[in-house]
This record gives sequence, structure tokens and C-alpha cells, in this order.
Amino acid sequence: MITRMLFVLLLMLNLGVAAWWAFHRPAPPPAAAPLDAAVPTLELVRAADATSTTPPATAPVEPAPAAEATSTPAPAATVAAPAAMVCASFGPYGDEAAVQVARGRLAQPGVQASVRSVGGANARGYNVVMPPLANRDAAVAMAERLRTAGFSDLVVRNEGEAANGIALGRFGSEENARRHQAALQAKGFAAQVEPVGGAGASYWLDVRAPAGFDANTQRTRLGAAQAQALACSA
Repeated sequence: MITRMLFVLLLMLNLGVAAWWAFHRPAPPPAAAPLDAAVPTLELVRAADATSTTPPATAPVEPAPAAEATSTPAPAATVAAPAAMVCASFGPYGDEAAVQVARGRLAQPGVQASVRSVGGANARGYNVVMPPLANRDAAVAMAERLRTAGFSDLVVRNEGEAANGIALGRFGSEENARRHQAALQAKGFAAQVEPVGGAGASYWLDVRAPAGFDANTQRTRLGAAQAQALACSA
């Protein structure tokens, strides 16, 4: 009898618990109190650290295109062509004094002149002379002037084309003859050198001048028998 009562009691308890679970509803959570705007809110440390330490994602950077290996060459500067030059040789002159006189007449801007000696190797000697004067009296008077100036080794010529001229000495080398000629010219005497027994040296005046230089016109002005064109060197 007692066993049956215990069984009925347990059954009723089980049915009561089952009914409670079936019809029981949990109470709603209490409403959160309103927050004061002046009070700072708390923030999780881990979340903040993750936000601050994680770098923002960046778009991949595309490499810049390589510069072209070859660049366009700069245009070459235009160089003005030098003005054409005129080169010519004037002569022949019988002695250095004559060619130097001609050279002095070319003292012009841009004109370059040089003296060139040609030949004279076959001469046996060289006479220094004064050219023939107007008559015998003039030749004798000139001889006296020469002696007074210290040139006593002289002879007044009497025959041929050289009559009334004055011989002032013969020299074996052209150099010595030119030296004696220079001494006479320094005293104001127009002495000349004549080769003996062969063609003596002749003198030419080589000229380099700017464009527009007229060689034929200058030939007459310089007293030259010829004007020969020359190639202008750089």
C-alpha cells in the first residue's frame, strides 16, 4: 500500500514539473538605464588595439614605365661657313728690297703676305751695284757720295748697258752680297744685287687675303710681272 502511494506521489511530481517547464515564460530583462552624454564610454582594449595597429589596406602600386633607352638627339647647331679666301703669288722681283717695297703696299686689314726666294743656285757670284745714272757726271758725283759715306771699294762703269752705273763689289755667296746691299741701303743708296754666271734668286710675294681681293688689279699696283693663283691652305 505504501509503495503504491509513493508511486502516485512521484508521478504527480513529475507531471507538475513537466507542466511548469511547458507553461513557464522567463521574465524580460530589466531596461538599461539611460547613459549620461558627459560620461565617457568604456571600450574593449583588444578591439581598440586591433583597430589602431592594423594598417589600412592600400591598392598595389604599379611600377612606373621605364624611360626610353634612347633619347632624341638635339639638333646640331648651324655653323656658318668661313668666308672664302683668295691666295696669290706676285713676282718675280729681282731683289729683296723690291719685294719688301711691294709688301709694304699690302698693309691692309685681313691681308697676310710673306716673301719667298726661288732659284739662284747656279750663280758663280753676286755683284752689288748701283743702277746706271743719267750721265757720266751724275755717276761720278754718286761715287764721291759713296766714298764720303765710307764705301771706297767701287768702280764707275763705262761700257755697255751698265755704263754710268757703279760696281760696289763681287761676293761669292748671296748672303754676303745681301749684307753689303743692306749696309748701302741703310745709308740711303739704292744698291742692287746681280747674280754672275747663272740665274740669280728671284723673289715672290705670297698673299692671303679676304674674298673680294682682285689679284690682277693688285699686280699692277705691286709692280709685279705676274700674278699666280695659289691654293689656300687651312
